[in-house]
Amino acid sequence: MRKILALAACILTTAGMLVSCLENEEIELGSNAYILSFSINDIKTEVPSKTDDGKDTTLVSTVYGDYYTFAIDHVAGEVYNVDSLPKGTDVTRVTVNVTFDAGYAYYYQGEEAKYFSSEDSIDFSSPVRFTVYAADGEGSRNYLVRLNVRQADADSLRWTRMEGNNFHGGRMTAEKLVQLRDHLLVFGEMDGVPTVMGSKLEDDFSYSKKEWPLRGLHEQARVDYASIVAHENAVYLLADGKLYSSIAGVDWTAEAKDRTFTAMLGVADGKLYLSQAGTIVACDPHEWSTTNRVDTLTHDWEVVQQVDERLLPVNPSVVAVPLRTNADIVRTTLIGLPRDAASSHVSIWSKLTTNSTWTYYNPIAGNAQACPQLERLTVIGYDGQLHAFGGASHDGTVAPFEAIYTSVDGGITWWKQSGKIGFPDELKGYNEPFACVVDTAGRIWLQCSDGRLFKSSVGM
Repeated sequence: MRKILALAACILTTAGMLVSCLENEEIELGSNAYILSFSINDIKTEVPSKTDDGKDTTLVSTVYGDYYTFAIDHVAGEVYNVDSLPKGTDVTRVTVNVTFDAGYAYYYQGEEAKYFSSEDSIDFSSPVRFTVYAADGEGSRNYLVRLNVRQADADSLRWTRMEGNNFHGGRMTAEKLVQLRDHLLVFGEMDGVPTVMGSKLEDDFSYSKKEWPLRGLHEQARVDYASIVAHENAVYLLADGKLYSSIAGVDWTAEAKDRTFTAMLGVADGKLYLSQAGTIVACDPHEWSTTNRVDTLTHDWEVVQQVDERLLPVNPSVVAVPLRTNADIVRTTLIGLPRDAASSHVSIWSKLTTNSTWTYYNPIAGNAQACPQLERLTVIGYDGQLHAFGGASHDGTVAPFEAIYTSVDGGITWWKQSGKIGFPDELKGYNEPFACVVDTAGRIWLQCSDGRLFKSSVGM
């Protein structure tokens, strides 16, 4: 008991000494005046629209602030969002979150200076000047804050139908279009026979007159055409879960013969990614050995991560886009229809070159700008954006090839483009198999199963 009382007395004495010291010591306030972080809250925008029977109505769209990164340039005194907000976003009433090194800030609406509060609704239709004051009241620093909003949609798409392209032999089903080196190859089935046609990519492109059967596949292997990917100097596909490779798309060699895969996910960071028994596995396709003049993959397969395969997309599109904040870092997005037919959301996975694993995007409840579930959903990348299109939507609200949907935040929100960003009128309502690829020159090639081939102008 005496020990406890002695300890208590010691603590009280020490506390008294500290208070005495603090009373006698003058606290020096800092002179730094910096914005350390800046972010916006969700922005709701009312968009005029019409009902199916032509009556005027209003839709409410939401831009999720968490998905927009702001750059802070202390030298130039600028703060701005790296990815522009979608066209039409109402930035006249925006609440923002700002942290300072110390002190406080004023912002200016016109000539009027207002003390900043995170509850203020600020008009960012023009750049807003913030003045940050240091805690000592001496130092200050000015920042010009901009909310960048796309002022127009992407440039118009101009399509050319490739007449006399020598696509022949009837209708092709289960198509896949890829670029291999300087050639365009289309894979599919002609009258039940695995077939490939192709030719050199030129402005007056025309398929070679000869169709080549796929050789080297074991017996009556069922080819998963959606799995076909081209990388570097080879093409890869799955047939009955087995991996095959080819250097021209005609003669195929079995790889990883002791393995059976459930799906081809695609190429990212120079590696092939596939799913296998509840895992994502990867292999470096650059590592080859040559035996009897036959190229063979030799690198060991690495287990990247354990996954619930029900969350992986079916027939995914794989799009690699450099980050706007750092072009040396690439974000690869894996997107497609969900394996769970009861799910109402598109399945999206993402991976940065700086990360070793993939991240699943959990659907946001109430996200009115989610990617629609379209038959034969196809996603391509251009100018740092994702563009999605396809056949009819599962809920019946979107007709085949009705529109292109664009995402500027990596696949979270999608915006229906205006009429100039679309397809030839003859494709509207087309709900049959098709294949699409963006070549290294930036042209979009779209092949229909009935033989029609379209090419877009360079750039979107």
